[in-house]
Amino acid sequence: MIKAEELLDKIRSQNEVYNALKYQILTLKAEPGEMLSENIISAQMNAGRSAVRDALAQLTEEGYVVVYPQKGTAVSMIDPERIKQSVYTHRVLEQSMIEEICRSDISEEQLKLLEDVLDEQSIKKEEIADLLILEQQLSYALSVLCDKKYIWEMFRIMDCDMLRANYLYYSTYGFQAERYYGPSGWEHMQIEGRMLLDHLKRKDTEAAALICSSHFDRILLNTNSIQGFYPQFFSG
Repeated sequence: MIKAEELLDKIRSQNEVYNALKYQILTLKAEPGEMLSENIISAQMNAGRSAVRDALAQLTEEGYVVVYPQKGTAVSMIDPERIKQSVYTHRVLEQSMIEEICRSDISEEQLKLLEDVLDEQSIKKEEIADLLILEQQLSYALSVLCDKKYIWEMFRIMDCDMLRANYLYYSTYGFQAERYYGPSGWEHMQIEGRMLLDHLKRKDTEAAALICSSHFDRILLNTNSIQGFYPQFFSG
């Protein structure tokens, strides 16, 4: 039985240079449009050129960096249209997976996988990037439950702009901050996850799908909000 920590390992790469570069880009320490140098990265991380090249190639595949012929490699701009298409893909495929899970006979052992993920989310983290990775865990767990793990690979390649927009939103408004009008981002993520698990246990497809749809609708609203604050980071 795969455990929550194994899911986390699946989301993270074994390539330390890749993990470090992706973290810098995800947290906007390497800003959209910033040029990247293999030599500087290699020196800063005390890594070989081949490891840096492999990391940049993987990040190019995932959309975090873009290679300009005869100019060099740069951090990609955040593309609102790509976020819309990523959200659409998540919503359609995750709702389909939810329907399949509700139709099947899920064992208590399988449901324990989601419980483990939600328990992991309940442990307070200081870094917003860690929370975004944990949020991804839930999507990966759903793909594991209905034996659609290759769908996760598509999400991984599509989600770079959505993750960066989420990071900007939560770092600006405060993921953990108490708000008078509702739960914090942290609390909202946990509430959604628990409600989703409860609906899956009761095989309430419609309610579980609604949780999924609401989650991604909120991502689009958050993106529209944050784009006005940081237009320099967005394409178009």
